[in-house]
Amino acid sequence: MNKFEELKRNRYIKKMHSNAIAMVTGQVDLREGCRKMEYLYSQADYVQPFDGIEINILKKFSSATGFFPLPSERELYSKVYLSELDVRLAAIEEKYRDLVIQKCEELVEKLQYIKMITE
Repeated sequence: MNKFEELKRNRYIKKMHSNAIAMVTGQVDLREGCRKMEYLYSQADYVQPFDGIEINILKKFSSATGFFPLPSERELYSKVYLSELDVRLAAIEEKYRDLVIQKCEELVEKLQYIKMITE
């Protein structure tokens, strides 16, 4: 890995760390956070594969909730339709919430080292 690739990868890892913190603290919607995490992970992993870090539960949650509109998209739908979706979405979120938060806490811990790296 050359210096440019290392800098690029470290930037993605910093964003992953920040995103994980935001998800744990509730600053970011879990569905939006998972989608962002998938993107950041794939970009960093493309530069150099991760060793000992995986986000499979985040991918499963994204897959299970991919049909549902994100909070930023909800104004495009009727309230009746959204209320029907919300019942189904709540059940899925309840099933995955603790697992997603646990994975984010793990990522915060494992990626903590990135705060020590300067560009």
